[in-house]
Amino acid sequence: MGNKDDMSAESEDGQLAAAVLDEYMRGFQERNPQLRVFSAHLHMDEATPHLHIDFVPFTTGSKRGLDTRVSLKQALAAQGFKGGTRGDTEWSQWVRSEKEQLAIVMERHGIEWEDKGTHDKHLSVLDFKKEQRAKEIAELEAVKAKKQGQVEQQERRLKELAPAVRNMEQLAAQFSDDPERILPEPGPLESAKSYREKKAKPLLAKIVKVLRSLYRAYVELKGKYERLQGDYGRAREGNERLSDRLQEVKLENKALRGTVADFERVKRAFGPEEVERAVEDAKRREAAEKEQKKAKRKFSRWAR
Repeated sequence: MGNKDDMSAESEDGQLAAAVLDEYMRGFQERNPQLRVFSAHLHMDEATPHLHIDFVPFTTGSKRGLDTRVSLKQALAAQGFKGGTRGDTEWSQWVRSEKEQLAIVMERHGIEWEDKGTHDKHLSVLDFKKEQRAKEIAELEAVKAKKQGQVEQQERRLKELAPAVRNMEQLAAQFSDDPERILPEPGPLESAKSYREKKAKPLLAKIVKVLRSLYRAYVELKGKYERLQGDYGRAREGNERLSDRLQEVKLENKALRGTVADFERVKRAFGPEEVERAVEDAKRREAAEKEQKKAKRKFSRWAR
């Protein structure tokens, strides 16, 4: 509030600013029942007085997991701040509301709020979330395309290897037959020793050599084929998971856009002022209900 020229921490006006910030802070928790304050510090050791508020946003009544969960979006929604357009999110609505509360306190101390027309250029929580989801969709699309390419490559390689594997199996079966069935007939007047040394042994040696080389090639090729089948299965499974996640993210983004559009329709139908009044009324009712519940819990603990 102010600057070093008109609200210096060491000046009399600076002490007034400190009093305003202190009064503003005393009503912060009551105004924001879903923002649990665990630390608040008023600093007077720098150019101007300024207030630090640390809180945990939470929501109750969750249907999944824990009943009480940390969520800024849901916490602000429970206080009546519903996300609208990109520039009118839960966060920006809440910030405007808190600025108005601070202006009311300032007015009680004779300080007029000069609105300079500036705005927070940082993304709100909802806008950031929507932008991150858009990035996630793009990343998932890229990963999916890459995985799809890997799947198609594995399919092509499997189709190329499958005939070779079948041929190798046939060759291995053929050369595994009884060697006596493929031995040449002995010539006329050929001795057994001559037949053995000149025909049988060389042929058997060739068969053994071919069989060994074929078997090694067969085992290597079959192992490669099986590994490719495993890689293909994993790539296909990963691609299916990516497709499911991509669909989920797209549906969430669509739901967010629908929520924004619905809020804009409500504002157009009833007018921004009427909607804001309804929101304020709802916030007051919710705050009153919270206080009643809190009082009942305190009484219940005392009674026990």
